[in-house]
Amino acid sequence: MNKELEKLGPLYNVYHDLYVPTENGGTSQVDHVVTSPTGIFVIETKHYDGWIFGKENQRNWTQVIYKRKEKFLNPIWQNHGHIKALKGYLGEHYNFQSIVAFSSKSTLKFEVDFSSARVIHIPQLNKVIKESLNRQISEVELRGINKALEKLVIHDGKQKRIVHKQHVEAIRDKQREKATIKPVVKKAPFIEANTELCPKCGGQLSIKKGKYGSFYGCSGYPGCKYTAKVS
Repeated sequence: MNKELEKLGPLYNVYHDLYVPTENGGTSQVDHVVTSPTGIFVIETKHYDGWIFGKENQRNWTQVIYKRKEKFLNPIWQNHGHIKALKGYLGEHYNFQSIVAFSSKSTLKFEVDFSSARVIHIPQLNKVIKESLNRQISEVELRGINKALEKLVIHDGKQKRIVHKQHVEAIRDKQREKATIKPVVKKAPFIEANTELCPKCGGQLSIKKGKYGSFYGCSGYPGCKYTAKVS
């Protein structure tokens, strides 16, 4: 994925795995940002198999593999949060474009096109980015944008692990605050799984069924193989 984006050419600057500060003092973890004279492309990647179903206004989408169904947060909404953080950090007036890119192993089963984001397969990514031909950002503005994004790049692995841990802990603290305000409904095991984060990679945990019963699995599988028992 990273190597593919690097093939875009000299007009494009590519940034991976950024932690963008938010207005509430936390951070928003953005998979990829591509800057160019034609706009700022904010990319959310999903390495999922199976059939993918969802609508623009649905909170959760569905992944279907044979007879098994898994829910996951609408990635368009997820990327909207990333763009909101970037607008707060870089400025509201730039041309931000939202792209959700799924693994080519998935089959996208959408009934209608989306108005607020492009939802595509990863191999289509560079082509979609290059579809934008009109200059939207001046050279001076682009230098300022790239300089600001460079400040978010963490080259030291240890420092990145610390920042990631702080990011995950902040999300969990926020979830705990919500839990004290909202009563827990009885059907909550599945809801909890959707909102719980993987302590290893920060992905979403959901309930899966295996040979020895139900367990929590990470949405980052097979890259992340974290599992936990269902209590």
